[in-house]
Order: sequence, then structure tokens, then C-alpha cells
Amino acid sequence: MLTAPQVPAITLGQKKVEEIPWKILIVDDEASIRRILAFRLQQKGHNILTATNGVEAFELFNQALPDLVIIDLMLPEMCGFELTEQIRKKSYVPIIILSASTDEASIIKGLELGADDFVKKPFSPLELEVRIKGLLDRIGRVHSIEEQTQNQSTHVGQVILIEDVKIDIAKRQVFRKGQRVHLTEKEFALLETLVKYSGEPMTHEQLLEEAWGFPVRTQSDVYIVRTHVSRLRSKLEDNPDEPTLIQTVRGIGYKLPKVT
Repeated sequence: MLTAPQVPAITLGQKKVEEIPWKILIVDDEASIRRILAFRLQQKGHNILTATNGVEAFELFNQALPDLVIIDLMLPEMCGFELTEQIRKKSYVPIIILSASTDEASIIKGLELGADDFVKKPFSPLELEVRIKGLLDRIGRVHSIEEQTQNQSTHVGQVILIEDVKIDIAKRQVFRKGQRVHLTEKEFALLETLVKYSGEPMTHEQLLEEAWGFPVRTQSDVYIVRTHVSRLRSKLEDNPDEPTLIQTVRGIGYKLPKVT
């Protein structure tokens, strides 16, 4: 288990992250799943929107601008893959894909299209709630950092330089060769974790616990980390097939060069 300096609980104004009433869109053509998830998440104080097909969901997304979207892959009118792709063109909102498929190619395709997490059906509602909380907690931390930065007369956040990549931790911005690189929240969370433990090899399990907030339970969780690493490399490396920034440590995982 990795250890890191303890950080005080983050708040937004006077409200703790876990108390925020987030807006969550559930997209599934199975009424029982929509009903169960909506009930459980409403019990936690969240505002829930539901849709039964991809077209309806995309229209609702554009109208309501939810904080997180849960998408079933097998949807009528517009499949979950296409819906994920269309949402990701407009927003970096966290996306969790639900699917009965155990096919590795489907998992990887969903993640490559921009999903942040992949949960196989049948699933434990409690485990899905843990994954939702991990993603929403990250959003809350980002909002808190942005709020604190805006309230400061000058910005004194930590800026990391590695090769031709500049990472502004407080502003949550990344630049490569002077050009802004747009990362999803989960891509930034992964990069931030690698920076935090730079020079130290990180296993898939450690990266998932740090960046996603839950432990590896299935092989699909390992795919989540691998696919996000691949996406980061495609955005930050000159040659993603021969990476020098996010290095593979054979038999262990990944690491960044030591930040001094």
C-alpha cells in the first residue's frame, strides 16, 4: 500500500464533497435497473435523470448537463458506444459504462471512446455506488481547487516540468510543447497520481486505488488502467509505442521519471 501526506477533508464552501447533491443521468432500457439505481442514488440525496434509449439520453444530456452519466451499451436507437462518443465530443463529464459483455474488445472500445469506468452486468449496486462516489469525489476536489484559485490574487500552484510537458497541478492543466493538452478528469487524475509517486513503479492495483478510489476486483479493472495509460501516452508522447514519459516497468506497471 502506498502512503502519502495526509490532506485535510476538502469542502466546497461550507459543504463537504459527499454532501453535494450531484445530478446523475442513468441510461438503460431495463426499467428494473433504472428504478433500483434511481431509488438508491436518490436516497443519497442526488438528483436523478433517466432515459431509455440513446437518442433520448443525448437530448436530455444537452438540456440538463448532468455531473455524471451511467450508460448501458445495448441501447435502442443509439447504442452506448455512439452515445459515449457523442457526449465525449461535447464534455469531459465522467461516464460509467454498464454491459453484460465480457468481451475484452468491448471493454477497451468503451474506454477508448472516453468512458471513465466499465462495470459488468449483473453488478452489485453497492459496488457501483462506490465507483460513482470515487468519480464524484474527484469532481468535488477539482471544484474546490478552482474555487480556491479564483479567490487568490495570485496563483502559486505547483507546476511540474517533465521533458516537454508542463503540468499545473492546481489549475489542472497540461501543456506539451507550449500547446494546451485537453485531458478528461480521469486522465488527469491518473497523471497526477504518477506525478505524486514519480520515480516509483506503480502497479495497476495502486493506480486504480489512487486515481479511481476503489481496488481492482476484475480483469476489466486492469483494462481500465491500461487503456487510460494508452490514451495519456497518445496525448503526451512523441512516440506512444516507445514512451519515455510514462514508462512501462515490466512485470509491475508504470512510472514517471523522478520529479525533483
